[in-house]
Amino acid sequence: MDQKLIFRRAEPEDLPRLLDLYLGSIELMRFQGIDQWDDVYPSEDVLAQDIVNRELYVLEDDDGLAASIVLNEDQEPQYRYVDWQYHTGPIGVIHRLCVDAGHQGKGCGKKIARMAEEYFRERDYSAIRLDAFPRNEPAIRLYRSMGYEFCGRILLRKGVFHCFEKSLAVELQEEQLL
Repeated sequence: MDQKLIFRRAEPEDLPRLLDLYLGSIELMRFQGIDQWDDVYPSEDVLAQDIVNRELYVLEDDDGLAASIVLNEDQEPQYRYVDWQYHTGPIGVIHRLCVDAGHQGKGCGKKIARMAEEYFRERDYSAIRLDAFPRNEPAIRLYRSMGYEFCGRILLRKGVFHCFEKSLAVELQEEQLL
């Protein structure tokens, strides 16, 4: 039986469960040799500010929080050196997509990413950008499978990150032609 999934904006009372979600995911990534996140980032303060800014969203099912994601227009300063393909219209940015360790392998990452795309599409964004840790192969596979194009690399605190972009305008034009 399929569980009902709810995509909603995170509230302050979600913070303890969000911390558990991120800490569990960090522990699993470390076990898999993926040193993407740690006790410095994403911190409780970062997540609390995401909630205050009303930019953190969660995917929830009957078992609790399945995934979370931050949606805004904030681009790392290093993004200016990336060979982005889309420059017109507002550009949405995905940050801190995280799937609960107990929900991994169940399609929750793709579901919350699709919901993020719909969020940006409904608000007339033309494209979405994100960066991903190169050793996080599941994340890289997810983004590529969803049509995100590699655009370059940037250097962040944990090393080199790959940058991806997806046009929502092209996708919308294709839908209109069908």
